[in-house]
Amino acid sequence: MIRPMRAEDAAKVLDMARELALAVADPEPRLVPSGLVRDGFGPERWFDCLVAEAAGRLVGYAVLCKGFEAHTGMRRLWIGDFYVRPMARRRGTGRALMAAIARHALQQGCEAVYWELWRMNSAGAAFYRTLEAEAAADLAVMRLDKARLAAIGAAN
Repeated sequence: MIRPMRAEDAAKVLDMARELALAVADPEPRLVPSGLVRDGFGPERWFDCLVAEAAGRLVGYAVLCKGFEAHTGMRRLWIGDFYVRPMARRRGTGRALMAAIARHALQQGCEAVYWELWRMNSAGAAFYRTLEAEAAADLAVMRLDKARLAAIGAAN
């Protein structure tokens, strides 16, 4: 079953975020459950989150953020995190989660959904190919880290 995250799911979602970080050799998340609740349910909501549940246990999640391009008027949805626990893979969980994301995007009037894929994540790449997702050849994901933001913000 796919459903929206509830505030009481925050600790379990963060457990899965830690598993995801470990799987892709990323730093461990610094966020605590109260921060996830603040940013997902507070007055300045930053994201939506869908969770996959099987036998009363959370087995996957996706963090979704809205994006907009003024020059095209295009609404898009950005998947910040997408994770399915190993025991729930190859059982339709990931496909059900992506179907729920697709429905959510269409309900929001989005014309596209984007996400990052770690180049070393061959299992993820294989899954996304089954959905007929394609790498956006005309786009490169760019990033400014916090130190660069501070330096740029201090200039002028």
